Amino acid sequence: MNMPTSIGHDVPIPAGMPAAASSKTDKAMPHVHLLGVCGMGVGPLAIYMRGEGWRVSGWDDARGSPMEPFLRAAGIELRREPDWGVPPDVVGFSSAVKAGHPVRVAAESAGVRLLRRGELLAEQMGRKKLVMVCGSHGKTTTSAMLAQALDGAGMPTGYVLGALYRDPALPPARAVPESPWVVAEVDESDGTINHFAPEITVAVNLDWDHPDYYRTEADLEAVFAALFRRTRGAVFIPAASERLRRVAAAAAVDPILVEDGPGGFNAANERMALAVARHLAGHLGTPPLGRFSGMRRRQDVLFENTTLRVMADYAHHPTEIAALLSQLRHDDPGRRLHAIFQPHRHSRTRQYAGEFAAALSAADAVALLPVYSAGEAPVEGGSTASVLAAAAGDPRFGFYEDQAALRNALAPLLAAARIPLPAPATLVFAGAGDIGNMAAAFARELRRRATCLENFPLGQRTTIGAGGACAWFAEPADIHALRELLDDSRADALPVLVVGHGSNLLVPDEGFDGLVIRLANPAWCGIRALEAGLSLECGAGAPLREIAHRAADAGITGFEFLEGIPGTLGGALRMNAGANGASVFDRARDVTWIDADGNLRERSQGGELGPAYRDCAALREGGIAISAVLRGTGHAPPEAIREEMRALGQRRLATQPRERSAGSVFKNPPGGHAGRLVESLGLKGLRIGGAEVSTTHANFIVNKGGATAADVRALVRRIRAAVFDATGIRLEPEIHLAGKSWDPPFPPA
Repeated sequence: MNMPTSIGHDVPIPAGMPAAASSKTDKAMPHVHLLGVCGMGVGPLAIYMRGEGWRVSGWDDARGSPMEPFLRAAGIELRREPDWGVPPDVVGFSSAVKAGHPVRVAAESAGVRLLRRGELLAEQMGRKKLVMVCGSHGKTTTSAMLAQALDGAGMPTGYVLGALYRDPALPPARAVPESPWVVAEVDESDGTINHFAPEITVAVNLDWDHPDYYRTEADLEAVFAALFRRTRGAVFIPAASERLRRVAAAAAVDPILVEDGPGGFNAANERMALAVARHLAGHLGTPPLGRFSGMRRRQDVLFENTTLRVMADYAHHPTEIAALLSQLRHDDPGRRLHAIFQPHRHSRTRQYAGEFAAALSAADAVALLPVYSAGEAPVEGGSTASVLAAAAGDPRFGFYEDQAALRNALAPLLAAARIPLPAPATLVFAGAGDIGNMAAAFARELRRRATCLENFPLGQRTTIGAGGACAWFAEPADIHALRELLDDSRADALPVLVVGHGSNLLVPDEGFDGLVIRLANPAWCGIRALEAGLSLECGAGAPLREIAHRAADAGITGFEFLEGIPGTLGGALRMNAGANGASVFDRARDVTWIDADGNLRERSQGGELGPAYRDCAALREGGIAISAVLRGTGHAPPEAIREEMRALGQRRLATQPRERSAGSVFKNPPGGHAGRLVESLGLKGLRIGGAEVSTTHANFIVNKGGATAADVRALVRRIRAAVFDATGIRLEPEIHLAGKSWDPPFPPA
């Protein structure tokens, strides 16, 4: 029997093995197509293979996966339709992609190699010195810690994880072709662990799991014993695990025991990672774990205020759940603890129903959800009812059939976004299925309730004073708050509308079922002259009239046309507002904006945003202006500029109505004037309800008192129909109809 070497906090560890030559060659690598590429198993493998020089494409029908930005950054072609494009050399697939998938069928027919994710990973690792991290739970965190510790020690290695770092700058996988070493976590669930022959094996624990594959504990132990025999360099196991000490006794090398010690939930993972890092690098960096900031879905804090904390964790085995709840109790003994648990796989639920109930009983209240099958067929005794039965009528346990039922039960906690709870509480979502999405959605709603006004009377705050409310209204304090609002809205497919002073806007009477953002905080309204002498840097919330006056104070010409135009710079850029032959994009330079995908774009020139007459394509299609540098046309005495502005203002007052309106209703048609067309048909004074075609200027609809949005919309349709019938000209509305389109129908019947 091999005698184990004990490792404690002060015992030196032998240095790692010498580096081998890199496996990278100049030979062109083949094409791999990966199914389920947005998943946490296949996605990191795709990124690693791309870094090793492969051409990588992939399919996934999941939308909005957090893996997508990393795949795009790696240059991986993502397909939504089950079509591989150019036939690949290899097709890899996750366990969630079952037989009968069109690409699997096509690969079988064409003789293309088909490999499970674990098999493909094993082939890649065969070219390297693999540090393989395995075990029932904790392997992701340990692998991630180890990769960061090696970086900090000056020994960067490749790595392949099964989750995302909390730090968005760190990808879930990395290839380092010049290094012979790579760290990878390996899953034992489907038997592909048998394909690995690592240099170093790190077994963080060994609990019987995956009973659908391993019918007995002895089956699982045999697989790990065989793995230890295939390990060439070192086997690391926790000293406290009697099972692993027994199974590792037949290893081909002396197992190295990592002693237990004090600490919280991840202390054992940290000790293991640092022991292996010291073994490989001979020393540790400062700090020992480098940039490590944790892993997503591992004790993630998604929302927190004075009395409520919402967390999410991947715990899906009774041991993990017990450790998680114990840690939360230890950290905050006075807080009420609510647990929401989604069992993962029917076979595991049947095996551990009693253990789940016992582990969850550490919480003050437990909400159970239906089993997340992960593609597994139901089995007798494998439903959540078995866990509930094991709780033996404990009133703290409840079952909720779907997310809507759960949300109703959590209504008192949703209210805690604004109203403090009587006593502090922690709500933790635990499970390995789609419960993470539920947790994220719940946290987004909490953030929205905490930062936004509900059912805000938007229509009454517009310049025309008609229309209904919006579901949510916010005035973010800064760019961070704005991007969080936008990210949350994008994740919930919630429509977003950015407004300024409410001009050129009509809100339907039924309201706008989305989020309205107004950039009214002083942080958005700055105006400052640049050293160049002709330019002003202006925030999107800066009023146009104030921009004109600041330019006049500085003796800069070219902004006089802004005098009297209601609104802010952001709205003016969105619709390329103008008057007297000039428009905002005639002056705009270096626009900073957030595009429809949430990316911050800086120093964009006008042409990049697609400005046109009374339109800007990029800002109309989901983009949001943040600021812009506006350049004037020359210099003149300030008083001369102000005199020109006064003249323009007086002309506007004389020719435009004083009543409430949304501004010009229609864009001028090519070579003509909308107002003259409407007036030529004798439509001035035409009235529907409280809305009237202005008798002062026919391209305005005014609110004569009590006008509804329906009145205005009906009047717009009547005018468009009359002009079209008489001239064949289709007048296009300049006013934005929140959440709706002016067409169809046009022309109306």
